[in-house]
Amino acid sequence: MGEALRIEGLVKSYGPITAVDGVSLSVGEGEVFGFLGPNGAGKTTTIRSVMGLVGPDAGRIEILGRDVAHDLAGALAEVGYLPDEFALWPSLTGRECLDYLGSLHPRPPARAAELCERFELTGSDLDRQVRRYSRGMKQKLGIVQAFQHGPRLVIADEPTGGLDPLMRERFVGLVAEHARGGGTVFLSSHVLSEVEEATDRVAVIRAGRIVRTGPTRHLTGERLRHCTLVLREPLPGGGPPDLPSAEDVVADPSGTTFRFEHSGDMGALLRAVADLPVIELLVEPERLSEAFFEVYRSEA
Repeated sequence: MGEALRIEGLVKSYGPITAVDGVSLSVGEGEVFGFLGPNGAGKTTTIRSVMGLVGPDAGRIEILGRDVAHDLAGALAEVGYLPDEFALWPSLTGRECLDYLGSLHPRPPARAAELCERFELTGSDLDRQVRRYSRGMKQKLGIVQAFQHGPRLVIADEPTGGLDPLMRERFVGLVAEHARGGGTVFLSSHVLSEVEEATDRVAVIRAGRIVRTGPTRHLTGERLRHCTLVLREPLPGGGPPDLPSAEDVVADPSGTTFRFEHSGDMGALLRAVADLPVIELLVEPERLSEAFFEVYRSEA
């Protein structure tokens, strides 16, 4: 598989402010890639540079092997895009907006009807002027227009803003389905649980610079686990059991419940508790949100 997106040394300044400072990253075809950072970190400027909406001061961007600076139309011919602020024509109906946006793309919008049904945009919804749409309905229309022509690469900037939990779940399912079919998704989102569930790899951007790139799982479950051990009765002596690689062990007053952090070999931990009067052992991987803030603290 080749590269769906390649960014090398991207720099973009607005007067004295450097919004993007030497960003480089690569996204493989068939990959779901997360792009993380708070407001003002440079995420949206990077994405707008990829889409040719702003001209970078330096650097090179390729989409599916095509140089954006020299062949923007060819590069975008295989791209579906959902911007962070998805604006529509208020006097048009939802159907008219989809039809018009579909006509602007070289690929036919073959999936429009199917995706409208998936995201519960009914015929009566589509025949209403979008000035009467809620934020969530506009966002669903934005998702449909980004995926409706079956693009090889979808670039989505905060795609689930305004959506309820059910529609967010459907979006994550659509992303997974797109990747299984060989498509690529570049996803920028503040919803870290969504990024954790949907992505294969992530990049963290801070003050215009990439500070961490790697598999999503390396930032979460393989680093630290939050554990709770519940025993049927206290151990002789009333102290905590010997738990290998356990840190910050906290016991409740009854001496039957122990909370601790664990990293390393889970097999060793399971062997250590095998002969204890265990009622429950709960092991939760570290969440992406925890890892994200740890990265930011360390880089600061």
